[in-house]
Amino acid sequence: MTELENLKKEWDNIFSCMGCGECGFAINPNAEIYLTCPVKEALGDAAFEISFSRGRMSVLKSILKGSIPLSKKLAEFVYQCTECGNCTETCSQSDEHVVLKTSEWIDHGKVWNALRKDLVGAGHAPLEKHATLIELMNNPEMKNPYGEIKSKKYDWADKFSNIKENGELVIFGGCTMPLRQTETLKKMMKIFQVVGKDIAMSKDEWCCGSIAMRIGDYSAVEEEVKHNVELYKALGAKTVFSPCAGCYRTLKKDYPDILGEELPFEVKHITEILAEMVKNNEIPFQVAEGETIKVTYHDPCHLGRHMDLYDIPREIITNIPGIELIEMKRNRNNAWCCGAGEGVKSQFPDLSINISKERVREAIETGARVLLTSCPFCVGNLQDALNQMSSEDQDKIKVVDIIDFMASKN
Repeated sequence: MTELENLKKEWDNIFSCMGCGECGFAINPNAEIYLTCPVKEALGDAAFEISFSRGRMSVLKSILKGSIPLSKKLAEFVYQCTECGNCTETCSQSDEHVVLKTSEWIDHGKVWNALRKDLVGAGHAPLEKHATLIELMNNPEMKNPYGEIKSKKYDWADKFSNIKENGELVIFGGCTMPLRQTETLKKMMKIFQVVGKDIAMSKDEWCCGSIAMRIGDYSAVEEEVKHNVELYKALGAKTVFSPCAGCYRTLKKDYPDILGEELPFEVKHITEILAEMVKNNEIPFQVAEGETIKVTYHDPCHLGRHMDLYDIPREIITNIPGIELIEMKRNRNNAWCCGAGEGVKSQFPDLSINISKERVREAIETGARVLLTSCPFCVGNLQDALNQMSSEDQDKIKVVDIIDFMASKN
């Protein structure tokens, strides 16, 4: 690979940045914009220009001009970004009367991804913790970034008779839920049992490769992508769904790009499957008695800004009897990131938690008793943040996956 091969492809993206600073300082309550970059805000006094998009774009202009080289030091700043995509949403658009047309030409996510690819290609990345995750992911005895033996990913499914070896509706379980949040998967299957729905599952699923892709090491996932696609073709899949927002985004968006062709099956997120059940009145919700339960919903970046899936989770929530949905001041395309994405949780855990605490505080401000979301990484990091907050805050709100919440209501 030639030096800066990927960044050079994003030349127009990079040089379209006018340096207005909206990506770091935008506040416009009328547009529901209350600052933009979760990393910059969490770093506080330790933040400076390279901590948010404008500064990184300035550095990239100098790199492309040959004034600054790629380096390990640069990588240490680059990988603090969660790639939440909020900078793209806000870019030159916080004031409807002053919109710079260049904002329509910039895809920040493509730029950051290109930068990470070139850092990996130049040998300045992956960083230490990221390299370990990729090594475990590619270990033939594991095929997951948690370092667990392959067979452990399927222990949760042993007692469900509605899980078949072949079928048109197939689950891609991912790594996080099967290895760290198994109770949520079990509750999902109990919902399917109530509805009378069978699904198929393979016990030879490999990691989707998201962790390596987000780090920029695409050569590490070529085998994973081909293996998983052929696996689900062999199962007879017409629809593959995942309860993990990261897996969903990777399968639906990245796999076709890597393969250069459309997948031979449709990819859905679990909320799309559950929403269909709700729409068809297949789920017998219990009618709540007494006080209405107030909940709020956190939009995972991989579902929302990355894949534009905002309405479906809300359709589920608002159709559960006795539930009132209260939106946080930053929601949908302006939602604040949970801080766990793109390898930040593993390499910079304190930064990740500090970002998440801000989101939990915002949820508490709504007066809701339950903070719902639909991503295992968001659930884990929001809960980790809440665990580090005061006992008073912990008494005010609970973090719950939307699957668990649905299961508790039928």
